[in-house]
Amino acid sequence: MTTRRNPPFHAVEPINDDTNPADDLSTFQGCLTRIREGEGSDGLPWPEENLSDGRRQSLARIDRAAVGILTAVEMLHAANRCTTMATPRRHLDEGVVEGLFFACRELAELVCREVRPA
Repeated sequence: MTTRRNPPFHAVEPINDDTNPADDLSTFQGCLTRIREGEGSDGLPWPEENLSDGRRQSLARIDRAAVGILTAVEMLHAANRCTTMATPRRHLDEGVVEGLFFACRELAELVCREVRPA
């Protein structure tokens, strides 16, 4: 039996962020809390400061939902293109396509609900 001198893949050194004082950026729970408090799809709070905190949170939710809709619609577009151009064994399962439609619908309903003034 031979032994390898080098691993079969490139080893990456772990990132040491112990000196990062911002727990809201360096922990899973911190990131989740920031998202729930109104972070937009770009990871930042809504930029307009002349709005109420509630409206800024609402606009951030709209932004995240809109990006989610765009992503799901792009996936549906690819699935449709695959249906027309690829062999049947390469098509997405109908349940996956239906799930993407439901995701789009739910996200669009969230946008419609959030965009209306309180």
